[in-house]
Amino acid sequence: MICAVCNREGRGFGFIPRLARLCGPPEAACSMTCLDTIARWRRTMIDPTPNEITAMEHGGQMGGEYLDSIAKTNLAALSPEQWQTFVEAVITGYCDHLRDLAGRDRGRLDGMAGEVPF
Repeated sequence: MICAVCNREGRGFGFIPRLARLCGPPEAACSMTCLDTIARWRRTMIDPTPNEITAMEHGGQMGGEYLDSIAKTNLAALSPEQWQTFVEAVITGYCDHLRDLAGRDRGRLDGMAGEVPF
């Protein structure tokens, strides 16, 4: 079987939609990373990772800072342009912080490479 995400050879990972009460054919995956991607495509993974939670908090802070800068607290009172800027602040804050956390994790993992006994 071929991985549904990256087209590499599947290696025993797979997603069976009916087990999650969804429709569709089973999909093969080559790794947990690709399996996670398939599950996200199917919107079945609902528990955020610790990094995602931290990034959500950061994105929320960025949105709050924008609202403070325009002295508004009622989202319904925002103009379309203000709403767009607010959403952009939240999403950009989330994505940038998630990338930053991933970079820190990568550095930590790379630092451990010499410690692996095999």
